[in-house]
Amino acid sequence: MNAPRHLFLTTIPCLVLLALTCMSVPFKAMGQARRDVVQNTPADLVWHDGVEEAQMAMSNGELVLAIDLSRNRLKSLPDGLQQFKDLRYLLLNRNRLRDLPDWLPQMGQLQALILDHNRFDDFPEVLLSMPQLEQLSIGENYLRGIPLDIDHMQGLKYLSLWGNVLASFPASLGDLPDLKVLDLLHNEMTVDEQEMLKELLPEVQLNMSQPCNCKFDTGFSSYPTDRRQ
Repeated sequence: MNAPRHLFLTTIPCLVLLALTCMSVPFKAMGQARRDVVQNTPADLVWHDGVEEAQMAMSNGELVLAIDLSRNRLKSLPDGLQQFKDLRYLLLNRNRLRDLPDWLPQMGQLQALILDHNRFDDFPEVLLSMPQLEQLSIGENYLRGIPLDIDHMQGLKYLSLWGNVLASFPASLGDLPDLKVLDLLHNEMTVDEQEMLKELLPEVQLNMSQPCNCKFDTGFSSYPTDRRQ
């Protein structure tokens, strides 16, 4: 027995609506998940998706404190970010960034910068001119070393460099007075390197994977020789 035509006409829109509703849940959850990475945010913090949305909010008299530019295939930061002088939190996950602009230190209120899943080969030097940063995450990139001048970032509390190819760990990490967490998961490290870091940073929470049996030149230095040569 064939179902009446009107049943199909009413059922199809309902199924489409149900599918769209189900799809919206994981997308929202994904956005919330990446924002949860940011430490110590106010409970009432409003995130703005993109520069245009933030501009509209600012034109309506809102104070723009947080912008999410994740998953935008960005190769460079939009110049429009410079207008948000009160910005505290900036998410740039999953883009195609290789460097950062010289004007970034002008954003003197920025506290948290998340750069996971980009294409950085070297630690962005411009960040060394941002002593007010409290949280920096450059996970899942191609960083080969931590700069000797990392201690210029005196405000750092949370430094996440997981999932890179780090091969040097400067003693100047010990000169970051407020550092609470150093995340080095999924970087190949020897037992000696891990022990040196534990001795250097006894009060810091160190997140490290199991040491490897590989033989590297250990000790604290700036950048290692380029392994790709």
